Amino acid sequence: MHMLFSMTSRNLKIFLKDKANIFFSLLCPLIVLALYVLFLGRLQADGIEEALTAIGVSGAEDAVQAFCDSWMLAGAVSSACITVPLCACGVMVQDRRRGITDDLKASPVPAWVAPASYFLAVAAAGLVLCSAVLAVSLVWLAVSGSWCLSAADVFASVGVMVLSVLSSTALLVFVVGFIRSEGAFTGLNVILGTVVGFLIGAYMPLSAFPEGVQYFSACIPGTHSAGLFRNFFMGGALDELGARSSPQFADALAEEFSMKLDFFGVSLGPAAMAAVVAAAAVLFAGLAVLARAFAARRRKGAR
Repeated sequence: MHMLFSMTSRNLKIFLKDKANIFFSLLCPLIVLALYVLFLGRLQADGIEEALTAIGVSGAEDAVQAFCDSWMLAGAVSSACITVPLCACGVMVQDRRRGITDDLKASPVPAWVAPASYFLAVAAAGLVLCSAVLAVSLVWLAVSGSWCLSAADVFASVGVMVLSVLSSTALLVFVVGFIRSEGAFTGLNVILGTVVGFLIGAYMPLSAFPEGVQYFSACIPGTHSAGLFRNFFMGGALDELGARSSPQFADALAEEFSMKLDFFGVSLGPAAMAAVVAAAAVLFAGLAVLARAFAARRRKGAR
């Protein structure tokens, strides 16, 4: 266990010392924030206020602002739960390029220690940075006057963050395990970091996309993580809007802003979303173990 702790600490320190890597791991949440502040926030708030005016409701600007702020911050936290573990996986690729992975295979270190240390380091990096993003988001809501969360919502959000990071870590460690060059990893990082905000509905609600794109997004575990964050971040503001308007209006908002997901005609609530995220974590962790076992058997057969 001491060896596992030492290697995990070493991998985590390598990632945290690279300030540029940390910045790029948080670039997607920063883009979400910039787009919202520059124009998306006003557009969404104006649209909801117009809909309220059309049904004869006025004076709900504070609840509308809280709802929109919560939507934006839920997207920022959910995207960070993907991009931070992705960037932390770069240590794996660097070690392969430098031959460190081969050195470990030839050393007396047990074969399972290196992959386990990479997984734990990626998960730890994700938990540290995503906890910071979540804390900043909660402070933002409190300072801006958009706080509509209960204590249960806060604790649930922390739980969703932990589950989301573990799920993303399992998936990304499995995928990056097949990448052998830093150029290929950089390409994956750039592509995924660019499109993940769209695919999970962080830049705009999934309801704005064609049906095919919505169904594709519903197959991504990160989309379900984003849905969970929205339910806990936006639930209080949605209840306030529903009390000032009608339950039907609140249900329509929940559908439009992806608090419920349409999974090929089936409406998924928070419990189903959590089950999908947890299942993805178990599935890809198992696939990563099987891939390592297969690679080890193939090397042994080659000898």
